[in-house]
Amino acid sequence: MPGKHTTVFPLRRYSFIAAAATLLVVLVSWVAVRAVGPAQPDNRVPLLVQPTVPLGGATPAALVSASPAAASTPPPASPSPSRSASASASARPTAKPTEKTTTKPAPRRTTAAPRPPAASFTAAYRTGASWERGFIGAVQVTNTSGQPRAWTVRIAYPAAAGVRVGNVWNAQLTRQDDAFVLTGGPLAPGATANLGFEASKQVRDAIQPTACTVDGAPCRVS
Repeated sequence: MPGKHTTVFPLRRYSFIAAAATLLVVLVSWVAVRAVGPAQPDNRVPLLVQPTVPLGGATPAALVSASPAAASTPPPASPSPSRSASASASARPTAKPTEKTTTKPAPRRTTAAPRPPAASFTAAYRTGASWERGFIGAVQVTNTSGQPRAWTVRIAYPAAAGVRVGNVWNAQLTRQDDAFVLTGGPLAPGATANLGFEASKQVRDAIQPTACTVDGAPCRVS
């Protein structure tokens, strides 16, 4: 009887040791699992490398716009035309109005008409004797200048009278258009010359000259 009792006790001791060892193994495994943690799925996106050669004729700009980064970035908003126009208008300097300088016209100088030079001679015409087909003309010329001068007397008659001058004394006679030109001199200052001529006419009535001048100055006709 005592020998049977000693056999049961060792079996119980061995089973306790085995249970303790099993618990220890389980505890060590649990600690290892908690330390490492459960395996998590790999959610990383694989890295995409762009090809250096454009695919399907696409330009590098098209590839960049087709990439996810370019697609996610919105294009910059362009400024509206009204804002840009107003900004450019405000940026331009405002031109100051130019002041108009009014120049007064210079006063006109009213110059008096030049006076004709003083006549160097005076002359007086008169008809001496007159008859049906002729007459005698006489002219007195006076030098009013301060030096000796030659003189020129021009006499014209109506064209219808048909006057022709013949004999002349104290002068020389020429014809210029419808005028008879009598010249002489020089005449001393203050001196007087008496000249005359004989003329014929085609009218019976007495006639007077239509023009008579001495060096451009009119004659006195009597």
